[in-house]
Amino acid sequence: MEFHDAANIFPLDEDHIGELAEDVKANGLLCPIELLDGKVIDGRRRWLACEQAGIEPDLVEVDPPDPVAYVLSLNLHRRQLTPSQRSMVAARAREFYDQAAKERQKEGGKQHGKGHPKVVENLPQPNGNQKARDQAGKSAGVSGRSVDYATKVLKNGTPALIKVVDEGRMSVSTAAIIASEPPEVQDKEAANPRRNRRYGPVPGGQIVEADPSEASDSEEPPERECRGVGVRHANEAINCLMRIPKNDPLRKRGFQIVTDWIRRNR
Repeated sequence: MEFHDAANIFPLDEDHIGELAEDVKANGLLCPIELLDGKVIDGRRRWLACEQAGIEPDLVEVDPPDPVAYVLSLNLHRRQLTPSQRSMVAARAREFYDQAAKERQKEGGKQHGKGHPKVVENLPQPNGNQKARDQAGKSAGVSGRSVDYATKVLKNGTPALIKVVDEGRMSVSTAAIIASEPPEVQDKEAANPRRNRRYGPVPGGQIVEADPSEASDSEEPPERECRGVGVRHANEAINCLMRIPKNDPLRKRGFQIVTDWIRRNR
């Protein structure tokens, strides 16, 4: 069975399909697989596990008005994602919306014919001048700039480079710099990723690694690194707290602790 394009904005983790298949054999499929237009929109791993286990899965048809928003809602709090991984998800969502806009414009042109106005896709820009990248970034909890980094990685990066960012082993801002290099350089860097590494200027087409003492966990560009250490650590804590489901009673308390810490250390 095919997977829906909207489902594929999240990379598919196939590392533990065998373990899931064994669990399905022992306990059955506890959560049905959801389909949209006959394609899997939620439950890709469950589908593969059932296929491996030789079990016929329970299937449920759904019809969300916005497939991408639906997938984001289901998965963002299910997974423990770094800001870079969220940026890659947002960039794929942005691509999905952009492609949908082009297809609708094309269909509008066919329907109305030459000389008639085409149907203009207004998603994902419902808030006036807000850019599509910012709307996609907001949905995933990252900045529009981080979405631009991820878009560059998806457009120019080799599969190996994309994979290490998707796996959370390299920051998206670092990968965006490396994505400007030839494929062999990208693959070499992807083979030995270090998450806190950042790069200086690239003279003569060569990547130059900056002083390790200047490395930062931040997904933002170097000019943002002048922020105080306290603010940086507070942002890291908030990024972690954002991954906690909203219905978790400890989520609010976590944010309160961070807020109190910032007040005491201003």
